[in-house]
Amino acid sequence: MELAERALLLQLSGDPATSVVLGDADRMQQVLWNLFLNAVKFTPRGGSVWIVVGRVGNQVHVTVRDSGRGISE
Repeated sequence: MELAERALLLQLSGDPATSVVLGDADRMQQVLWNLFLNAVKFTPRGGSVWIVVGRVGNQVHVTVRDSGRGISE
């Protein structure tokens, strides 16, 4: 899937204090990449994908949102 073909708007927002995270780098990369690819996959052409990284206490929170249809409750 070519990202350019999808004409998606990608918005990134982050807190510089979250630049260092201790953990299994390969596993973290796999999880984050899967979240990102799913957002891209299910967002219609011309939609948006937002990725927000921040720190809450001693935890890092990553939020991935998209303008796709979503999953019904």
